[in-house]
Amino acid sequence: MPELPEAETIRCQLEREIVGAIVKRVQVHIARAAREQGSLEELARLVERRRIMQVGRRGKALLLYLDSKNPSTLIIRLGMTGLIRVLPARGPLGKHTAATLELSDKRKVHFIDQRQFGSITARRGHNIDEMPEFADYGPEPLSEAFSLEYLREALRRRSAQVESVLMSQNIVAGIGKIYSDEILFRAGIRPGRPANRLTGAMRQRLWEAVREVLREAISCGGSSARDETYADIYGMPGQFQERLMVYQRTGEPCRVCGVPIRRAKIAGGRGMHWCPKCQQ
Repeated sequence: MPELPEAETIRCQLEREIVGAIVKRVQVHIARAAREQGSLEELARLVERRRIMQVGRRGKALLLYLDSKNPSTLIIRLGMTGLIRVLPARGPLGKHTAATLELSDKRKVHFIDQRQFGSITARRGHNIDEMPEFADYGPEPLSEAFSLEYLREALRRRSAQVESVLMSQNIVAGIGKIYSDEILFRAGIRPGRPANRLTGAMRQRLWEAVREVLREAISCGGSSARDETYADIYGMPGQFQERLMVYQRTGEPCRVCGVPIRRAKIAGGRGMHWCPKCQQ
């Protein structure tokens, strides 16, 4: 599932490729992709004949900021298997292409979503905080708002497992299974520990690990783990999976101490991976 580093990689690439182009036409090929939009007519009205001014990101979602006089924002949620490609306009339409944007430069942006958990939605304006999709989102983990003091207060009120809290988008935006596992390993914290039972030293390590791991993953172009379909807009896989310490390494020796990596389920049936020796 694409998380913050994968979405940020795609954002940077789209920023280079499509800013300045005008969206001539938007087409939805799989109806479920536009399920959060009032109607396809509304989607077209907010997107077509508008220039792409900037490409942004909020958490795991991509944002295309359109026009400045009559501003609107196209929100692309990648879901579990979402991919973005920028291809020649006359290229073939893939089986899992959920929606396309035809650009003024004779190219198309393809939103491909095999499992159909992603979505494409247009909203009026550019103020993301006022949009229903992001009303309850927490701060971006690489922003100044995600301070050590903020993390202390956020964890103090929650008795849930710290891994579950890290993946809560209303606590911090953009972190999912891959990076919560890796962040907690880097911080030396067992994922099942109650969030409000972390010591001050643990919170410090956790705050530092969040920023270190995400920045490192972005520099690697994200992760293309074994059960993931992620690739960037050019079809290239990420490289951070080569540095994974615990995620998807159940039973394999820890790269630090040699003890076998363990896996257990957390709320919602998802698994967490950790080293029983390195993480306390």
